[in-house]
Amino acid sequence: MKKNYSKGIVCSVLWIVLNFHFTFGQEPYKVHSHNDYEQEFPFFEAYINNAASIEVDLFLKNKTLYATHEESEIIEGNTFSKLYLDPLKQMQEKGKLRDVQLLIDIKSEAESTLVEIQNVLKKYPSLITEGKVKFVISGNRPKPADYANYPEYILFDHQSIDDLDSIPLEKVAMISLSFQRFSIWNGYGRMVSEELQTVKGILDKVHAHEKPFRFWATPDTKTAWARLAKLGVDFINTDNPALAHNYLESLDTKIYTGRIKSTYDPKYNFDPNTKPWNIILMIGDGNGLAQITAAMIANKGDLSLTNIKDIGLIKTSSYDDLVTDSAAGATAMATGQKANNRAIGLGPKDEVLNSLVKIASSKGYRTGIITTDAIYGATPSSFYAHVKDRDNTQGILQDLKKSNLDFFISGGGSFETELSDIFKPTTLREFNTLDSRTAIYLGDNKMPTMQNGRKDMLPKSLEKSLNVLSSGKKPFFIVVEGAQIDNGGHSNKVSTIVDEMLDFDAAVAEALTFADKTENTLVLITADHETSGFGIVGGDIQKGEVQGDFLTIDHTAIMVPLFAYGPQAQNFRGVYENSGIFSKINAVLDLKK
Repeated sequence: MKKNYSKGIVCSVLWIVLNFHFTFGQEPYKVHSHNDYEQEFPFFEAYINNAASIEVDLFLKNKTLYATHEESEIIEGNTFSKLYLDPLKQMQEKGKLRDVQLLIDIKSEAESTLVEIQNVLKKYPSLITEGKVKFVISGNRPKPADYANYPEYILFDHQSIDDLDSIPLEKVAMISLSFQRFSIWNGYGRMVSEELQTVKGILDKVHAHEKPFRFWATPDTKTAWARLAKLGVDFINTDNPALAHNYLESLDTKIYTGRIKSTYDPKYNFDPNTKPWNIILMIGDGNGLAQITAAMIANKGDLSLTNIKDIGLIKTSSYDDLVTDSAAGATAMATGQKANNRAIGLGPKDEVLNSLVKIASSKGYRTGIITTDAIYGATPSSFYAHVKDRDNTQGILQDLKKSNLDFFISGGGSFETELSDIFKPTTLREFNTLDSRTAIYLGDNKMPTMQNGRKDMLPKSLEKSLNVLSSGKKPFFIVVEGAQIDNGGHSNKVSTIVDEMLDFDAAVAEALTFADKTENTLVLITADHETSGFGIVGGDIQKGEVQGDFLTIDHTAIMVPLFAYGPQAQNFRGVYENSGIFSKINAVLDLKK
């Protein structure tokens, strides 16, 4: 439907622009708002969303410049001045004007329209002299040889790469070509090799002349925006400037090139039918199949985790919601009962539930927790605490004091003094025995992230703990959590997801190595839930490069994998509820509540 923008609507939108603060930094990738005058709010939507270039089709009729593709579509009032120049001037007067390119696509006869464009622009002398607005003529243009005949403030969108050595390049603001001349790619998957090489050749030729480049008639998808931006196309053509800007603005946070880590290939030299002596339950918080895949790609196709053969799928819903939080998810694993979101160690009627830590301890097992979270975090506390709300830190700490835990290694050092009467604080270096209940703090709250210098604290903590535990004569049950994979999902940062997942996989390698050494240890690796609806949308496994995208910043109800290694691992295959992990552990160890 043709749109006639009344003065009231335009003024209302302009008031929003003028009275709110917008921060416009240097954009890594520039968006060109194609056929901008067809947007619901011409100019404003593109400008607010930091489009670097905005296109308006102009048709000259009766000495008036209309924003339209052709004469038959002219709407009275939709003029060049009203929709574009007046708002620019008012923003300039308010000190709100930023650098922007106005691409004027002439649809009527070139020479007469250009004369009128100059006449109109002369009514806005400050826009010309200040230099923040670049006026670029496209569509019907004069011959290149005549570019130099126009005023300094009039530049051109040149549409050929065959004459770049013979035209006045100082008058060329940009070079544009139709994408469909060179490729039939639809914006999904990738271009075929021959077309890709052609596109690269065009870009190389234009950039050798130090001019920016735009394709028009491009596919208008996220995949196309990302691939063209990464190829070096200077202005990304789109009919969806807000969506394209938001996507491209965070594109670099969604691409990760890996740091190669060694992995462990398990030996499978245990008797699968014997009762395991020890159990190591490893939980990657927020760690779904896509997170694992991303880390595998970044590590050039190899993880210790993906060398495991016995695999199940876990349903993660809480008692009161399809989508679980960490508290309910971990409580189900720890107790065998579904819980309400936010509840820790309590059933849906607030009934106290026995956890694997308490049950195993009563049967003579050593118990411990290692986590990159604080010890009072939702996942670790679900194995010893009983509170209605995960944010009840004092209640959790009181339950920790009453718990059956023999040791923990975690963040939470700010509460060291409060806990020191029960858990003797020590360092990882000095942790050599379990003569007393022990605490090792590796951070005041959470441990640092990998990107903030945690290094190999998690795998080293597990390695040291296994050495200490194996020196005694008792079996053990320990929980190991890679807590901050979840952080990457919540913040939609691929680098955080991959770095934390690779660190978690290094801890998996330690567990598998120990299992092969003892031949009597069952290792279970799973997640409490998936975070962010993460997906793999591109990358290169040979380079260790992965590109992801996200559905949300919250948890999802997607099933998560469980990997099992060691005696009785075959009993953990299949698809089952998260509460079934408790039941299966209880069965293979022959524990009773």
